[in-house]
Amino acid sequence: MLQELNYSRLKNTRDTIQQYAQVLSDVKSTFTPHLKNWEEHALSIYAKGLTTTPIPIELKDRVDALDLNLNFQEHKLKMFFGSERLSVNLENQSIERFALEVESLLNKIGISYNLPPDKFNEKEAAEYRADEVKKIWSVIRFIYFVLQKFKGEQLLETSSINFWAHHFDLALLLFSGNLIPGKDPDDWDNSREQMNFGFSFGDEGIAEPYFSITAFPFNSSIISNDLPYNAYWHTEDWSGAILKYDDLRQSANPQTTLLEFISAVKKLNF
Repeated sequence: MLQELNYSRLKNTRDTIQQYAQVLSDVKSTFTPHLKNWEEHALSIYAKGLTTTPIPIELKDRVDALDLNLNFQEHKLKMFFGSERLSVNLENQSIERFALEVESLLNKIGISYNLPPDKFNEKEAAEYRADEVKKIWSVIRFIYFVLQKFKGEQLLETSSINFWAHHFDLALLLFSGNLIPGKDPDDWDNSREQMNFGFSFGDEGIAEPYFSITAFPFNSSIISNDLPYNAYWHTEDWSGAILKYDDLRQSANPQTTLLEFISAVKKLNF
């Protein structure tokens, strides 16, 4: 059974995790070369939370791997580099103190890193409720496993399943293989027809958790089609299909419901 999510209760904890994740994303993008789909900024899912995956660090005589993990079971940031095993508490922190601890530890182990100016400077204690973290993490895992199943069934090219710290969403891209007319084919990130399948815990536009599907370019004629499971077409600020988390949670089989929703919208585009 999927966890009940109350946006007003989880929002502050979500915002804290988002800031923590943005610190990791900044470290990763500082040392990682540009990847397709801007994945040098993305985090990934691992068994206990979110991870940068190995980050290449160039040393004088070799390249070594730095790995940063937000461990939601132990409520710690885990840092691995060579023989170093370090950690930072996620609870009872301010965003500024957390970010400064990460910066200090990286420099201590020989990785020259400076936090971006005018970011991560909130000095007051950040709300981090372990009970809400547990709910958030359980939903992330569920969405990840459904997207993994969908990804495995596709013959078309897909991206990795990425966690985007900037928007705090989990997403997968699917490419049709066609170029967008008028776009420079050498501009990989902006010239390929693609769909985005993503889950958000809510935002200013939609103040509750939801699953969304968008396409680039978007064919507005498809919004005349009905969608299953109380899903609907969203057309304010951006266009796409929305399935609210509560509707998904209350369905008889949430995994089947989500996969059928994804498949229905995919067929309208590709």
